[in-house]
Amino acid sequence: MTIFDGVLILAVLGSLLALGAVGYFLVRRQWRRAKRVLLALASVLVVYAAVLVSVALVSPQQVLALHEDRCFDDWCLSVEQVVQQPAIGSAPMLVRAQGVFDLVTVRVSSRARRASQRALDAQVYLLDAQGQHFDPNPAGQQALDASGQGGQPLDSELAPLGSFTRTVVFDVPKGVSSLALVVTHGLFPDVLVIGSDQSFLHKPTIIQLPSP
Repeated sequence: MTIFDGVLILAVLGSLLALGAVGYFLVRRQWRRAKRVLLALASVLVVYAAVLVSVALVSPQQVLALHEDRCFDDWCLSVEQVVQQPAIGSAPMLVRAQGVFDLVTVRVSSRARRASQRALDAQVYLLDAQGQHFDPNPAGQQALDASGQGGQPLDSELAPLGSFTRTVVFDVPKGVSSLALVVTHGLFPDVLVIGSDQSFLHKPTIIQLPSP
């Protein structure tokens, strides 16, 4: 937990207490006191939102390379290799890409020494130099998994200090360059944490993929 996680917790608890006080004053018909508390609460929330957005906009984007871990506490993911091919599988389960299939092999690992863990909300997608967003391709992924080459799902359970690999399939238009992988691991409460790279308007941490 960072200091900004603590700030968010205090802000949430303070907001709940303020709303409780407003409810109390309204029940007792103390309109002016209720109004003062609401105005104070609104002012604090506006300041918090302004700081959240300001920090997000001025913070530099973190760029990782191949084999570098992107970690969320003890759950980590790194890109191991990228392979391009026009199709996956064989007849009758041959799937052809509309552009080209990028097969991104990632390594998921745990730094926890005692407890097992899993990331049920972990997702990945690709970004290009223009900010276009490419999600995994379901048909290509199904064909790869059917061939036994897909590895374990991202939400598989990790033993202490364990690891596994997963190959994720993306259908990327031809000519797209400067691709990078983005990993998300549940946006809440990070979207509201000052300085988090998953906070509102913050540039995401990216893993730069090698050029084909």
